[in-house]
Amino acid sequence: PRSFSISFHTDGGVLLLQIMSPIANNSKSLCTESMVKEADNKMEFFEGIMNAFKEQRQVDIWLKAGDQTDPIPAHKLILVARSKMFRNILESNDCKVSSKETITLSEMTRDELETFLEFMYNGCLPRTKLVKHVNGLYIAADKYEILYLQDICRNELISSLDPSNVIDVLELAKIHSDRILEDVAVKFCISRMNEISFTDKFMSFVESNPALTVQMIRGYVRKLKKEEAVQMIRDYYVRKLKSHPALTVQQYKRLNSCPSD
Repeated sequence: PRSFSISFHTDGGVLLLQIMSPIANNSKSLCTESMVKEADNKMEFFEGIMNAFKEQRQVDIWLKAGDQTDPIPAHKLILVARSKMFRNILESNDCKVSSKETITLSEMTRDELETFLEFMYNGCLPRTKLVKHVNGLYIAADKYEILYLQDICRNELISSLDPSNVIDVLELAKIHSDRILEDVAVKFCISRMNEISFTDKFMSFVESNPALTVQMIRGYVRKLKKEEAVQMIRDYYVRKLKSHPALTVQQYKRLNSCPSD
């Protein structure tokens, strides 16, 4: 026999009877359990690729870092799927002949290579690893045409800009013809020129990049002139406000609410 739960409540002074079947509660419970099971299986499904890498199952290629440590086993299929450059290399006639081959990635250290491969399999990285190896990963992403990884590294470089590293980032952007990163770094230099211009890095940069340095200095001068002009206008309205408060208060408020840059 079925059992039901009966409850009474009022709505606007009207007595209402509510009859609940345990089947409804059981359905909710079963649905939640099914969703949890699906999430667990989904995680296991996607982790399978990374586990194949960690456990070295069915590997068919070995990658060696530039510091000549032991090669790291990997899977051609993953490299080909993630990178246009690896696709061209591994699908060439020379590579098709060899069943077991080692490729040296001379621009990376062992730690950078391991982190690079973790991204290739997982599609993401812990932020601590990204921050630690962002320069090396950025260079590798550009060389092997992994645009998504390059985007991630670029955004990390931009978010971590400060006067101590902006020149390094600017030089990195120029080497790899990254217009987005270069523009952001140049604007940062202009905004903080008073701090950057006295560093040794900036002096070296001036010698190798005179045209870009002139561009930055001109931008900084324009910024100073604009700030000076705005301050002069504000000073003018302050004086006017003192002598004619009723006439200029609204004008002064409008001016003062505008950004100075």
